[in-house]
Amino acid sequence: MNYFLHKRILGLFGIFALGLGGVWAAETPQLAEDIFPELRQILAEAAKQSPRMLAQDLDLLMADGDLVQAKSGMLPRLGGYYQKSKTKDVREDVTGTLDSNKTYYSVSFSQPIFHWGALRNNAKAGEIRRLIADENYAEAYRILAQEIRANYLGLIMTKVGVRVSSFNRKLAEEKLAVEEERLQKKVISEGAIFQTRIDAEQARLALDTAEWYFLNAKQDFSLLTGQPQLTDAQIPNGIPGLMESKPAIDRMLAGFLAQAEPNTASARILRQQIEIDDLNYRSQKTGLRPKLNFVLGVSQDEQSYTTNLAQKYALQSQYAGLQVSWNIFDGFATRGAVTSALARKRLDERNYRVFTERLAHDARKAAKAVELAQRQLAISERLLDNAGNFLAYTKEDFKRGQASETAVNNAQANYNSLEHSANSVRRDYLLRVSEFLSLIEEAGVSKN
Repeated sequence: MNYFLHKRILGLFGIFALGLGGVWAAETPQLAEDIFPELRQILAEAAKQSPRMLAQDLDLLMADGDLVQAKSGMLPRLGGYYQKSKTKDVREDVTGTLDSNKTYYSVSFSQPIFHWGALRNNAKAGEIRRLIADENYAEAYRILAQEIRANYLGLIMTKVGVRVSSFNRKLAEEKLAVEEERLQKKVISEGAIFQTRIDAEQARLALDTAEWYFLNAKQDFSLLTGQPQLTDAQIPNGIPGLMESKPAIDRMLAGFLAQAEPNTASARILRQQIEIDDLNYRSQKTGLRPKLNFVLGVSQDEQSYTTNLAQKYALQSQYAGLQVSWNIFDGFATRGAVTSALARKRLDERNYRVFTERLAHDARKAAKAVELAQRQLAISERLLDNAGNFLAYTKEDFKRGQASETAVNNAQANYNSLEHSANSVRRDYLLRVSEFLSLIEEAGVSKN
């Protein structure tokens, strides 16, 4: 991998912020890897082990080969051939056959001298295409990192779902046991216990489904990252309280929109493609101009020196000098190539203008999504705090004999439900922040 690109990829983990309980102001928006350091390592390893990035490594190797080919036009050419044969000639002026050994060879050296800048332009275009391959690699990693973050947070959510479903099943089983005992004592009828049995069966199904989803999520995450499957203990039990990031998001959005040219991989690729188009256009315009090369070589052939054409002698030639080649008329092929190259350049310039306008719109939209998610996060945290306080009060009342165990269980179930909801909102908030930072290519870029 290109050294500087490798440093850039590793720099995708440079943001650091402290995860504090509740919603607090943060100078730098939090990413999932800031809260879960183990995810930072997973992201780093995915750059080397993920099947998707291994395929990108092959793309870089192909780009290296293409660059060598693009530069080859400016380098000298050396080649030739050698042929040695034994012949039997039947001649009209000689009786019988004439046996002879014949040797033919040619060695030539050619160095381009002046091609109106076409070869230099082609080499420059090759260098730009190699830079585009690096940009494509970084872009592929950016997309992969986003997917890994989302899947890691999804793993946490499925684990929380298993815990909630397990508690709900426990309550349903306990309630069913009480109702079955009442049924045996003839306190209630079969019809009265029907719904309780269905609720218990539904709770068992919900837990089995949650556990199945959790298992699949772990397997999918392993395939995505190219790393061993995580154990249950390696997956966090929940997402902690997050820090408010709207001021930082607003500041970063303003800085991004103030740029003369957006500095994202996609924007750089489009600008580089326009540069390639311009080089190709200039090269195509030289198609009907004379080209100058330096040539040097030696060859051996046969030559007749008499009126008897059958009588031949070996002839060795050595030569050095300048060679001019001029394609004067090519059936308007060059004119068509010039027109096509110019149209392609103008199309890419238009696409770039549309892209930059769309990028600014998407950045504003992503920032707004963060703001809305942050407002929902604040509401969710308040609801969870309230449920936690109510659960604590109910437990104290139970200790004093002023509340039943059922009341405690109901308060706990309500808290579990709101905790699951809060984790979901925290996940959505982290994803919105990550999407914004990734869009403007600040996700994981060191601020130092």
